[in-house]
Amino acid sequence: MMKGTASEAGVDQDVMSVLLDQYIETNEYHRGDVVEGVIASVNAKTILIDIGGKCDAIVHPREVERMMPKELYALKPGQGVSVYVIDKSEDDDTMLVSLARAAQQSDWERARKLLRSEEPIPLPVIDVNKGGVIVRLGRLRGFVPGSQLLSNWRTHQQNADESEQRWEALLGQTLTLCVIEVTPERNRLILSERRATDSKAVKRRILEKLKVGAVARGVINNVVPFGAFVNVNGVDGLLHISELSWKRVTRPQEIVQVGQELDVYILDIDLEQERLGLSLKRLVRDPWESLGDVYKEGDLVEATIVNLTTFGAFAALVDKPEIEGLIHISELADHQVARPQDVVKIGDCYTVKVISLQPGERRIAFSVKQAKPAPAVVASPEMVSAETESPVTAIPETAIPEVTIAEAIVEEATAEEVIATVDEVESGSVVEAQPEVEPQLDTASS
Repeated sequence: MMKGTASEAGVDQDVMSVLLDQYIETNEYHRGDVVEGVIASVNAKTILIDIGGKCDAIVHPREVERMMPKELYALKPGQGVSVYVIDKSEDDDTMLVSLARAAQQSDWERARKLLRSEEPIPLPVIDVNKGGVIVRLGRLRGFVPGSQLLSNWRTHQQNADESEQRWEALLGQTLTLCVIEVTPERNRLILSERRATDSKAVKRRILEKLKVGAVARGVINNVVPFGAFVNVNGVDGLLHISELSWKRVTRPQEIVQVGQELDVYILDIDLEQERLGLSLKRLVRDPWESLGDVYKEGDLVEATIVNLTTFGAFAALVDKPEIEGLIHISELADHQVARPQDVVKIGDCYTVKVISLQPGERRIAFSVKQAKPAPAVVASPEMVSAETESPVTAIPETAIPEVTIAEAIVEEATAEEVIATVDEVESGSVVEAQPEVEPQLDTASS
């Protein structure tokens, strides 16, 4: 019994050994292979990669030395990576690999796809030489010969005879290019600007793939007074100044810059004219949609004058500068205004009253004069005269004393106030306060 058990155990071990050898054989790697692995350990000098099999994979020491601290710090044990097999040791227990060259392999594969599809791609110019310009595609450096550049660039050559400065005007620019040659073995990547421009069929095919209402990634190629041109998948589209922002824009450079990468909204596609209309502001919600929830007619708000016309002024809400409304010339001041610039100027801020609000029509109207408090009423002579002549409630005659003669005596008296009753006035006897007048009254009575 014991011998049989031992024999069976020996067979099991042989089977396991064979299976293990088969597994190891299936993981034989050669120079140039790109292998998936897992980081086993990382330090400032060594990066160990577990790729299976009997040997250890070590990132080439020179590559580790050239790594920036932030690149090294980003690598963590347990992280999955792709490595490029450089070489194996003679005893097959160690394998030299490269992280950078593995990443380049994916870029080479991308270049092959671009070559097959003939799809234009925007790439930045990172260097120039006497024969042309150098562009970057991922981690690869591609070359655009001078003969493959558009002729209009030659007009920018201030020193065309000096080979070192021949293409300096292109440095930092973004060019739309087509890949025309890919040879990884010779580290050769050639591109052409002429091919990208001349291929109308390619341009139409790209436009057909785009959809109105979709969002695409693009690069600002040029900024002009009326907007900006954005390269989307190799096709230039117009981003009009009115589509840059919901608020008023006077200079497109305030919003976008050449070389800037950004998302754009596909506004319009014209296949016949090969035109592409783009929008930046439609990526965010239209502020008019929620305006009625925030403001109502009769509200007092702060607004800034942004434009003047012959019929009034346009003002933008301070809290929502995207919203502009009209202040008609008749609502600028309490008095008659001949020219809006006589009473307001661009940049002034006023408290205004919302006198009309139609969010559905994208209209709002303000008034400066109606926002001012009503002046205090001062009684004028005409108003007093009108009040005197107006009828009043009648008073019985017995309640109105006849004091006309007494009032006349009061006006002539100079020493003291004369007080007379109605009976004294009717009898003709008035008591004077001055003694020297008293004898004269006695004489008259006698």
